[in-house]
Amino acid sequence: MFRSCFRAFFATLVLVGLCAAQTVQLADGRVLLATIEGVPDGQGLRVKRLDNGGTLDLRWDHLSAASALAIKQAFDLVGENQDEALVRVDEVEYLLNGSRQTQIGKIVETTNDQVVLQTKGVAFRVPKASLVAVRKVDVPVTQVFTKDEYYALRLAALQPGQSSDKHMLLAEELIKVRDYDHAQEHLQKAKELGNSKNPPHLDALLQRLQKFKEAAKELKLLEEIQAARSRGKAPDFEKGLKLIQQFEKDFPQSKLKAEFDKEKDRFTKARAKVLSLLVADQFRRAIQVVADKKVNEPGTTIQAAREYAESKMTDDIVARVAAQVKLDAAEVKQLWADRGNYSGGKRSEHFSYGIGSWVLGEEKILKDTDQSKAAAKPDPAAAAPATQGQDAEKLKKLLREAMERRRAAQQGQDTGKQLTEEDWWNDAAPVERTGWLRAYYAEFGGQLVLTYRSVERCISCYAAGTTLSIGTNGKMEQVPCFLCQKTKWVRSFKAY
Repeated sequence: MFRSCFRAFFATLVLVGLCAAQTVQLADGRVLLATIEGVPDGQGLRVKRLDNGGTLDLRWDHLSAASALAIKQAFDLVGENQDEALVRVDEVEYLLNGSRQTQIGKIVETTNDQVVLQTKGVAFRVPKASLVAVRKVDVPVTQVFTKDEYYALRLAALQPGQSSDKHMLLAEELIKVRDYDHAQEHLQKAKELGNSKNPPHLDALLQRLQKFKEAAKELKLLEEIQAARSRGKAPDFEKGLKLIQQFEKDFPQSKLKAEFDKEKDRFTKARAKVLSLLVADQFRRAIQVVADKKVNEPGTTIQAAREYAESKMTDDIVARVAAQVKLDAAEVKQLWADRGNYSGGKRSEHFSYGIGSWVLGEEKILKDTDQSKAAAKPDPAAAAPATQGQDAEKLKKLLREAMERRRAAQQGQDTGKQLTEEDWWNDAAPVERTGWLRAYYAEFGGQLVLTYRSVERCISCYAAGTTLSIGTNGKMEQVPCFLCQKTKWVRSFKAY
């Protein structure tokens, strides 16, 4: 009995899990069983695969048209009217210069060499040699047909003749595609015939049509705002803002005020997310560019670089980003501050002070790292750095180059002279100075959030703080490590 109860309980859990999941069809025809995480927006959605537990960030063009439309409808991303007229058409996938392309329409001709697809009266010819797949999809009528094309298609299919109810059915479909003139003709014909089995519905359709005709311009403008949000690119949001302003100016007493307010709220939230992620991406890139520009300015000392990172550098970064995304500085700052509200906004980047870590001092180098306690008991017998892989090899190369430069600079000089911050800064390669300023800004500029801190052993002394050198008496002796200046470690971290 216990085993039977357990099986029933397990089956219930499986059913609950399957109910929460759904199939997602990709543009290449593959189907995934996944759950949608968070709320999709104008750019796309995030799904968690049930086969391997992996997470995917998908743009709408990664999905088949039918799958994208179904999800958009479920999350109210295709407008207020949820009974939008759909039509089953052909989606042709083909290769163009090696990349996959898709086109939606009605296949009107197939020859030995090509497939002819018609969309809104325009014929697209796809060579069969480049054809990848053809599938049936359900899409909004307006994506494929002009109003006249759709009217001719449905008129031929329904053939209303002398039936009021068939004229009403055709008119109802035409209202959904905003073909109000043809819809009015068929409702008037239904009224004249007078043989409807549902006269109240006829009257309701006439009233509905009159309301939509009176608000036709408002509906068209509202649809354009919805389309701009759905496309979800920066230029689309710029256009959408102008459309919203136009709606508020032209229709202050609109009968569609409730629908407009709802769409405006959705548009504002979608725009904030898309632009916040765009600003975050451009901001991170600008840190590198601005830091590189500053360290290459004649006369820039390490102290000047430090003061710049703590004061004016943010303004210069914001000004650069504002010019790129065509927004004012105040909004750029707000969008950057809001990046943490979205999963993509927390994408971390790696920062490192490199061999200039010693300038911070040992306490700041080790701050909040796993090695901060272990470093109190250094292991002089350690024979190699702790890191492995490509990043470690790059670090080793930089350290070796710095050692060679330093040795060359010390020839004929008093090697017992203590290295100063400015000595290191002047001797460092431009890439080292840029990396140092970039890291210093990330940690002390007040704009980024540190997520992980780590240290690596100095490649010269391997965290001993001293190295062997030939003294003035010709004997080997322990001297302070000239690379890390006895601080022993190289600091790096991740931040967003």
